[in-house]
Amino acid sequence: MNIFFDVDQTLVHIDQDSNVLRPGAHDAMQRIKAAGHNIYVWSATGEPHVRRIVAMHGLSEWVDGMFDKDPRVQPYPDFIIDDDWYLVEKYGGHCVSQYKGHAHDREFEAALQRLTDLGHL
Repeated sequence: MNIFFDVDQTLVHIDQDSNVLRPGAHDAMQRIKAAGHNIYVWSATGEPHVRRIVAMHGLSEWVDGMFDKDPRVQPYPDFIIDDDWYLVEKYGGHCVSQYKGHAHDREFEAALQRLTDLGHL
């Protein structure tokens, strides 16, 4: 499967004082890759932003590609993890709450459980 992660408010919380990776991101990507899936990261902010975030937070070893959010993207998403319910409905996947930088956040555990329930992990 091609699994796409959104950047802003999904993978990271960015404001004037911080750039914080959501808890469980490394584990989620590691488990998805171990199950044989492809991981892509995209953002409406653009590909250069995606590349900075992936490099800054040490995600490169699991990421197969980085894109601007474009409905014509190839490969096409099979499952997305995003904070935008509309996009999750459009592509299929798991909607997470907007990440606000809280250390107790466990949204990626729920996304992994959804993938498990669908028989993909």
